[in-house]
Amino acid sequence: MRHTKPRKSGVFCYHPRTQTETAYNELSHRILILELSPNQRIVEEAWAEQLGVNRSAIRESLTRLLGEGMVHKGAKGGFFVTEMTDKEIHELREVREIIETAALSRACERVTAKQLKEMQEAVDDFESFVKKGYLSAAHDADLRFHQILVRASGNSRLAQIYERSRIPLFHRKVAQMNAHREDFVRTEKEHRAIYEALKARDVKAAAAALRAHLQRGMKEALA
Repeated sequence: MRHTKPRKSGVFCYHPRTQTETAYNELSHRILILELSPNQRIVEEAWAEQLGVNRSAIRESLTRLLGEGMVHKGAKGGFFVTEMTDKEIHELREVREIIETAALSRACERVTAKQLKEMQEAVDDFESFVKKGYLSAAHDADLRFHQILVRASGNSRLAQIYERSRIPLFHRKVAQMNAHREDFVRTEKEHRAIYEALKARDVKAAAAALRAHLQRGMKEALA
C-alpha cells in the first residue's frame, strides 16, 4: 500500500454541497495525484467508509468520472482507474504547455509575493515528501505548484479552466514502477528553476524551463 500523508489545502477550495460532490472531488483528486494508480480498482464499499459517505454517492461520482474518461468499467464489472494512452500523453503535454506558458508569461508581470512564497513552499514540500517516501503527498505538491503558477497569471477564468479540466500529472506509467527516484529529483530541480525565473520576472528563462520540464515529463511517462 502506498505511503500517504494528509495533504495541505489545495490552491482551489472546494465547498461540496452533497455527499456525491464530496466523493467526486476526493476521488478525482486522488486519481490526479496518483494515490489511485492506473488500472487500480476503486472498491465502492471501502471508499464510502473512508470518505464517510453513502455508497450511492460513490457510485454517482464514479459514473461522472466514467463520463470524463478518468475511470473505466472492467470486463467483469467494477470501476478501474484509466491509464492514459501514448497519444493522450502527447496531447496532455500540448494542452499543459499552451495553458501554463500563457499563464506564466502573465505571471511574470502579475505574480504576488504571497504566490511566490506559496510556490516555494510547494517545491520544499515536494522535496520533503519525496525524502520521507510520501509519494502521493509529493504528487499533490507537484500538482499544487502548477496550480499556483496558473493562478499567478491573475486571470481567474484561466485558473478555473485549468482546475475544472482536471489535468493530471505525467507519471501515469512511472507510478506503476514504484516511481523512479531520479524522476522526482529532476522534477524538484525543474520546479526550482521555474520558480527562480518567475521570481526574477524573466519570461524567456521561465518559459524555457517550463517547456523543458513538460517535455521531459512526457518522455518519462512514455518510457
